[in-house]
Amino acid sequence: MKSRLFWKILIGFIVTFTGISFGVWSLLMLYGGPPEPFHIGYLKRTAPGYLHTAAEVAKHGGVEALDATISHWPKDERGRLIIETGDDVAPIPDLARMRPDTASPGWFSALKDNPAFEQVVTGPAGENIHLIFDVSDVIAEIPQRSRWTVPNPLIIIGGIGALLFSGVLAWYLTRPILKISTGFEELSQGNLDYRLGKTIGRRRDEIADLARDFDVMAERLQRLVAARDRLLNDVSHELRSPLARMQLAVGLARQSAAKSATSLDRIEKEAVRLDELVGELLTLSRVESGAAQQQSWIDLDHLLGRVVGDARFEAEATGVVVDADFGTQKAVLDGAVPVLSGSPELLRRAFENVVRNALRHSAEGQVVKITAEDDRDHHRFRIEISDQGPGIEDAKLDDLFEPFVRGEANAWGGGFGLGLSIAQRAIRAHGGDIKIGNRIEGGLMVTIILPYQLRQTDA
Repeated sequence: MKSRLFWKILIGFIVTFTGISFGVWSLLMLYGGPPEPFHIGYLKRTAPGYLHTAAEVAKHGGVEALDATISHWPKDERGRLIIETGDDVAPIPDLARMRPDTASPGWFSALKDNPAFEQVVTGPAGENIHLIFDVSDVIAEIPQRSRWTVPNPLIIIGGIGALLFSGVLAWYLTRPILKISTGFEELSQGNLDYRLGKTIGRRRDEIADLARDFDVMAERLQRLVAARDRLLNDVSHELRSPLARMQLAVGLARQSAAKSATSLDRIEKEAVRLDELVGELLTLSRVESGAAQQQSWIDLDHLLGRVVGDARFEAEATGVVVDADFGTQKAVLDGAVPVLSGSPELLRRAFENVVRNALRHSAEGQVVKITAEDDRDHHRFRIEISDQGPGIEDAKLDDLFEPFVRGEANAWGGGFGLGLSIAQRAIRAHGGDIKIGNRIEGGLMVTIILPYQLRQTDA
């Protein structure tokens, strides 16, 4: 079943090459005539040449000189020359019969009726010498075939060549396709470790590109499945802890009525925590389901202003300073302003999560700085959010964007580890990018790049 494509390609190429071969042969026969057998060339040029040489030698040297000359000829040519002398030799030959004109259209038919070149010459002693060059054996060897008949050697060589070439080409094309098909079967059976890179070899064509794309797809699927499994495990763990505390609080309340108020407070606190976790998970799901594709025009200054206002309100409780500097320019050219396109709510949550993460890792008196600049040459905004907290090891920076991965938290609490993950996916869903790194002065720096469009303002 897997070889159906191979046989289709093989038969298709054989039929194609055979048709091309017969077509080329037909065109050659139609416009150029069949190839001339070497026998015809011999009869046109070689045989008359031998006869002419013998006539010249006999004319000037006689029969003895002629015998000496033809002794050096090839054996076949010596056997074809017949020499006759005597009184019965006619002194005046019939030229039309004795030397057919090879330039005449009917010369070959005349030669077939009398397969010999003849000439009568007069020797030096006045004797008549009759020279006959018999070519009957040459005429008998001329192949007899129709104008459109393809020579058997050409058929055999062409057939073998077409079969070999078609077989190699069909194998070359179908082998990687079968391997790719095997790869999809492996993936469908759950073997996400299967890769095609080593099996394709050194091919540098579209099929090799397809195999490399398959490997990239398999790698992404493997990461997605691993992330899904890890997310399910993390969610289960996050849900299990507050639920266990709620069950413990219910048990304490049942044991002692005096502990009911404390137990209810704990149950309420854990319920709020569960509600926040579900909200974060729903936001993450909205980002992954394409909520950013709901297009709206967004003013970055206004959006960041709301985030900064909320951050300053929250920072008052811990004494953290929030410093904002927006360097974006609204009027760009002919009344056009730079605006973002996408979901305002998702972008607000992204910025808010990054700023809250900075506040969470900042102590009293430290500064959280938020800056925004307009890179007009590349039509994009560059937003930087930095803090003066403890920072984090460089090897763990990339892991901060994974769900349920937390940095070192302060008194504000550790959160769920979903904030930066939501921020990264929301930013990327809007065509941007987000990076995180340690500052030389201490603390973390989050850099967000967002492309914008120029939109005409209303007159």
